[in-house]
Amino acid sequence: MSGVINSTCNLKVNRFIMKIKVITSYKPGTWESYAKRGIESMAKNFPKEIDIVVYAEEPQPICNESRIQWVDLNSAEPELFKFKNKHKDDPVANGELQEIPNGVRRPAELKVKGGKDKNKGSYLWAAVRFANKVFCVVNGVRNSKDYDYVVWIDADTYTFRPVPLDFFIKQLPAETMVTYLGRENPKLNDGGKYPECGFVGYNLKHPEIQTFINEWEQLYVTDKVFKLLEWHDSYVFWHLTKKFRTEKNVKVNDIGYWIGVKGHHVFVNSELGLYMDHMKGKRKNLGSSGRNDLRSNANAPVNVLEVDYWKKVPPTA
Repeated sequence: MSGVINSTCNLKVNRFIMKIKVITSYKPGTWESYAKRGIESMAKNFPKEIDIVVYAEEPQPICNESRIQWVDLNSAEPELFKFKNKHKDDPVANGELQEIPNGVRRPAELKVKGGKDKNKGSYLWAAVRFANKVFCVVNGVRNSKDYDYVVWIDADTYTFRPVPLDFFIKQLPAETMVTYLGRENPKLNDGGKYPECGFVGYNLKHPEIQTFINEWEQLYVTDKVFKLLEWHDSYVFWHLTKKFRTEKNVKVNDIGYWIGVKGHHVFVNSELGLYMDHMKGKRKNLGSSGRNDLRSNANAPVNVLEVDYWKKVPPTA
């Protein structure tokens, strides 16, 4: 897996000069059910030096944390809504199977390479749904010129204790373009699985980051996203990182499988699990991940099983 680097910044040097913006968004109508808890926990527990920005599609809800900044996504990214309006009535572009005249089609390669979901409705092809996240990142990276890093964190992430600034800095090296939770196993050389993109850091000082963001946006503007094997944001992000590693020799920082983290729920088993719980999928309704999500692993950089929070979560999720 060429182009992958894991390094620790010189914390004494970078502590006072690295400027970080955390961005997130949430699905309209979910503020009370999970987004409020997750976003307000970031405001309570993230270092005061970090700015927190929420991209919202609905009127700003009642929020108890004044440090949070709000951006109206409806007006911030017109290209997003051109894409969504163009494909909103196309079932295939929304992850379903029913084809319409002149509509998009799932890629022919699925007949050979597709997995168990290829013949049913699935989020894997819900391009319209996941375009929101992509354009939040596009906007965040383009409009943060005074920052060193923009970090995307999913709104269904609960920060259960204070996070030191040094911890953030450690995850965000100066020499890599992006930091993410990879699920490629370098020993198997099997192509792996798309990353967990609940946490992704974008290095704004990297010479290729704006090109990366431009190419990501153009996949949607030109509808070329529909030529990829899958259309959700994690797969498209993975596609581009592999392209940039191969064609431009760009280095990335994989804080997941590359450094020995195990488990499908790589977020909570990584170093992030020392401070945060990502409630992906059905875990939103449960209010936490489960102990069955955790993997004991002597080769990983940390053992999250030692954290009190994880000792109190339900056995299963």
